[in-house]
Amino acid sequence: MSKIMILAGKDAPAGTKFADGLADSGRFVAVTKADSENDTDAGQRQQKLLGKASGVAEIPWNKSSPISAKTLLLTTESIFGKADEAVLYFDEEFYASKANSLTIEECAKTADSLILSFQYLALELLARFEHAFSSNGEKKSLVFLLKDGPSVSDAAKIPGLRSGTYAIASPVIAAAAAAFAAFAENLASLYSDSTFVNIILARGDRSSDIVSSELQLAKWLSDYLDSAENHKKSGQWVKMGAKITPPPAPQQTSGFSFFGRRKEKKQ
Repeated sequence: MSKIMILAGKDAPAGTKFADGLADSGRFVAVTKADSENDTDAGQRQQKLLGKASGVAEIPWNKSSPISAKTLLLTTESIFGKADEAVLYFDEEFYASKANSLTIEECAKTADSLILSFQYLALELLARFEHAFSSNGEKKSLVFLLKDGPSVSDAAKIPGLRSGTYAIASPVIAAAAAAFAAFAENLASLYSDSTFVNIILARGDRSSDIVSSELQLAKWLSDYLDSAENHKKSGQWVKMGAKITPPPAPQQTSGFSFFGRRKEKKQ
């Protein structure tokens, strides 16, 4: 049965290619998009039809609102019936390319959209996953995906970073990335023995070919979630693109045992 995934943080259309890559793995994906007053009931019904047909549905998310975090989960369930996995995606260089100013207004905006938003949604997901476990016993997966980018501090140490190849994160964006990492690490430690959720931390930068390609990164993450590695409780960051141990092949029962041939069950 196909898994249902929520992809939040790198909103559509920027996150569409990554969502498409996840859908190619056989998943149905609810990817966030900026909240709009034009999203009517008719529009949501259309999203439902398109989402089931294409494997990807775009769902509005007002990042500054804790209520919108809950609505995102409920809308996903209304479209696909449930949610099995969630990926919170922080792309530091992408955010740096969109916000380079250092003002009080930018601080407030960034705190809402890149710090509080992830925390609101993570806590709603955990509550929802725990509720689902009490009903059906299914364990869910919550992934914190951090794509690192160079900051002003990095550029001061390595001037070549200012060549224009990379977007340099301002102190505000760099601080938000650090907050994302700290929240993820501590949440993973807090829930390390959880029966209802497996929290996975994955981190890397675009110096890797896999990380630089949204489609390849999506394939790697899909394979990782489907692999035995997903079930390890380390609480440590996994390097994006790291080699994945394939799931063990099902054991075949031979017709012999140490004490001789097994008796075949009568039909």
